[in-house]
Amino acid sequence: MTLFSDVAFMPESPRPLLPLTRWQPITLSGVQLENPLADLMRSRDSLTARLSRLVDAPITVRLHAQGAGRGRHDELTALGLAAGQRVWRREVTLEAKGEVLVAARSVMALRGCPPWMARLGTQALGHQLFARAARAPGKSMVKRSDIEMTRDAPGFLDLPVAWGRRSLFTLGPDRPPLLVQEYFVHERFTRRLRP
Repeated sequence: MTLFSDVAFMPESPRPLLPLTRWQPITLSGVQLENPLADLMRSRDSLTARLSRLVDAPITVRLHAQGAGRGRHDELTALGLAAGQRVWRREVTLEAKGEVLVAARSVMALRGCPPWMARLGTQALGHQLFARAARAPGKSMVKRSDIEMTRDAPGFLDLPVAWGRRSLFTLGPDRPPLLVQEYFVHERFTRRLRP
């Protein structure tokens, strides 16, 4: 039995992935972001929990794709994987009151991907990552890299975005890193941006 044999795979989007996204460290960008986007872009805790507080409503996760798929060149480079290597990928939108707030794409090497990743479905990934750390704060192996940002489109869903951010999560010594990319799409995130 393979790791993902009990998971219903969702097909890849018919839209081809954009080949490259340009990322830069958020600390070096020089971009002036105003709240609430500034706080969301720099936050290192659960984005889902922050969004829920911001909009004062529960956040729902809509699953668009999950399973083995293609990785973009910039994703494979960030993960230290060879060009053309297939990955485990999950594409979701975070929504509240019927509006899409964030589009997210998580990517990880297939080999070593933990079984719970395959069963996430409509559960928030952040809740899983941060709940594990909260249960055993002194023993948690979950570590997060510095945050990078982009103005490029997500390339996996056709949504207007303001900014995107990404970071690598290390889940433990025997696990490959997990790349989490989050793109802010709701108009409330674009109103007060300075060019």
